[in-house]
Amino acid sequence: MMKEVSIDVEKAINFIRDKGKNIDKLKLCLMLDENSDTMDKLSNYLTLQNPDGGIPFRMRKDCISTIGPTITFFKDFLILDKKDIVSEFLDNAVNFILENQHEDGFFEEPISIKNFDYSPWETPGTVPNRIYCTSIVLNFLLGLRDTRYGKMIQKCIMYLSRNWRDDTGFKSYPHALWNAIPSFIKIKGMEDSISLRGLEMLQTFQLNSYPSSSLVWMIESFINTDLEKHDCVSTIVELLEQRQLSDGRWASEDGEEYDPSTTLTVLLVLNRLNYI
Repeated sequence: MMKEVSIDVEKAINFIRDKGKNIDKLKLCLMLDENSDTMDKLSNYLTLQNPDGGIPFRMRKDCISTIGPTITFFKDFLILDKKDIVSEFLDNAVNFILENQHEDGFFEEPISIKNFDYSPWETPGTVPNRIYCTSIVLNFLLGLRDTRYGKMIQKCIMYLSRNWRDDTGFKSYPHALWNAIPSFIKIKGMEDSISLRGLEMLQTFQLNSYPSSSLVWMIESFINTDLEKHDCVSTIVELLEQRQLSDGRWASEDGEEYDPSTTLTVLLVLNRLNYI
């Protein structure tokens, strides 16, 4: 059992119940084992999934399936350790993701995303975005703990290895590094050269400059790779402990609309780590 943290859990729960979207409230109920009618409500929410298994762009009903929202939609069930309750939907989602793996091993959003108001990091056809997308998919696949995906995981590792430079790391966003390096440690071991050098780079991050939504994402990447007890995790938890705001929430880099989701993720992670 890890030590408790000095946060106001009740305030955080009340913030989610007051401000959160229905899916945030449902996941909170799962964490609290308040399952009276949660499963029926969850089944209704899962109808958002497209026939191809993906989750729509920006989670807008009947929009094209994209990789980022598909991972975002299902990742909390991995942290909750309740993937069994969405197993059929999750299998379909993973199949959609894997259908987008290119022969070289990388992932990127479908080209049809260019017909929408997409973000710079979602742009297909660029090396930094391919590295970023491949890293988040790799970490998510490891979080599934399913041997069926071993070949796809190895293709991701090989692609990322080809795009690694010991002096500069990945030519991509910091998010790629904190998703990929725990994955390399899990697959190739702590003594692997990329694992060692990548961890050195992670430890140079000025964590105080990162928003809470990024910090908790960093912890998730370690949980997905069975590195919950790594020193990086306890360091970030201590920082999150200082970040709770007076109304119980943690702030998202994407704006106040997403604060309930960030607050939920913090609670899910702290609960998974036995801090609360």
